[in-house]
Amino acid sequence: MYTTIREWADIINIQVPKNTQFYSVQRTYLIPAVNHAYKVHQQKHLDRITQQSASGVKLELCGDARCDSPGYSCKYSMYSFQDDATKEIVHFELVQVTEASSSVAMEAMGFKRGLNHLLSLGVDVGVMATDRSPSIRKIMRESYANIRHEYDPWHVSKSVKKKLVIISNKKANRELQPWLKSICNHLYWSCSSSNGDAEECVRRWKSLLHHICGIHRWEENGQEYTCFHPPLTEEMQKKKRWLQQDSSAFRALKDLVLDQTLLRDLRQMALFKHTGSLEVFHNVMLKYAPKTLHFTYDSMRARTQLAVMDHNMNVGRTQKTTQEGNPRYKYNFSKASQQWVAKPVYETTSQDFLKDLMDDVLKMTETQRLEPWPRPPPRHRRLPQNIAPGPRPEVSELLAQRHSRFQQL
Repeated sequence: MYTTIREWADIINIQVPKNTQFYSVQRTYLIPAVNHAYKVHQQKHLDRITQQSASGVKLELCGDARCDSPGYSCKYSMYSFQDDATKEIVHFELVQVTEASSSVAMEAMGFKRGLNHLLSLGVDVGVMATDRSPSIRKIMRESYANIRHEYDPWHVSKSVKKKLVIISNKKANRELQPWLKSICNHLYWSCSSSNGDAEECVRRWKSLLHHICGIHRWEENGQEYTCFHPPLTEEMQKKKRWLQQDSSAFRALKDLVLDQTLLRDLRQMALFKHTGSLEVFHNVMLKYAPKTLHFTYDSMRARTQLAVMDHNMNVGRTQKTTQEGNPRYKYNFSKASQQWVAKPVYETTSQDFLKDLMDDVLKMTETQRLEPWPRPPPRHRRLPQNIAPGPRPEVSELLAQRHSRFQQL
C-alpha cells in the first residue's frame, strides 16, 4: 500500500514520509484508532442481537470464509457472520495458518471460534446457513445439534449443473441439453416454495421426473399430485421436447435426481437461505486488503474491521432512478450464461465513518490514549505464532545458499 501512495505522490511532486515512518504512524495511531472505532461499532450490533434473543426471537445467521490469497497457500482466513435479516456483519474471526493444522482447517477453526463467541454472549442462534463444507457440516452435527443448519442452494445448483453438463455431453443423452437451465431453475423453485418443509422440498424436486416426460398428473403413495404450473395448451404440449421414460437421457437424469446425497442436502435447503450477500462484503474487503499484497496480522485485522464498518454503514442503499423516475440499471454481457443481463445501479456509498476515525487519530496524537480503550504494550499482545518454523539463519549463510534458475553454471 505504501508503494502505491509513494508512486502516486512522486507523479504529482508531493513529498510523503519514508516507509519506516509511514508504518510507524500506522502502528502507533491508525491501527489502535480503527480497533477502538470497531469495538464501539460492533457493540451496538451485539446489543441489538442480544436484546433480540432476550425477547425470544432467534437469530438467523449466514457464514462464509475468505482467504487472503487463492489456492492452498493462504496465510489468513477470515470467517464472517452476517445477520440474514439486516445483512450486517455482526462478527468475524481472523485465523492465521499457524493456528491450524493446515490452510484447509482454518475455515472450520474460524467458524467454531466465532459461533462459540456469539453463543457465549447470550445470542440465541436458530439458523446457521453455510456452504457444504464437510468440516463445518461435522461441527454443526456434533456440537450444535440444536441449531438448524442450512445450505446455500447456489452451491448445490452449481454442483448439479456441472454433473448435468457431463451427462448431457454423452451422445446418448444429447436430448437432455435443452433442459439444463430449466432443471436448475426447478431446484431453486423447489427450495423457495417449500416454506421450510424439508420433505416437501424433496417431493417438489422429484416431481421433475414426471414433468420432464410430459406427465403433469400422477399418483404417489396412494395420493394424487399435479404440477404447479398452469395447464399447458395442446400446442405447447406438442412443441416441448419431452423425454421418454425408457431413454438413456431419462435414466441418467433419474439417477442424478434421486441421488441420496443430493436428497439429504435438499432437506437442509428448505428455508432458502443464501450466503451470496456475503460476497458483497468480500468485495469491500478487496478495497482494504487486496489479495495481491501481504499484511501483518495487526494490519490484516484492522483492514477487516474497516471493511466491516464500511459494509455495515452502506447496507440497504436505494437504487438510483432515471430523470423519469424509473429504476436505473446497467447492462452487461455474461460470459457464463452467454446472455445480456440487467443489474441495478445503487446510490454511491457513504464514507462518513472515516471522518470520526480521523478525529480519533488526531486525539491520539495529542493524548496518546483513546478512552475508554487503553493500548496494551506490544510485548503483551497475543499474536499467532510466526509462519516460519524457526529463527532466521545468518545473512551470510542465506547468501551462500542462494541460486537462480537463470544463472548459467
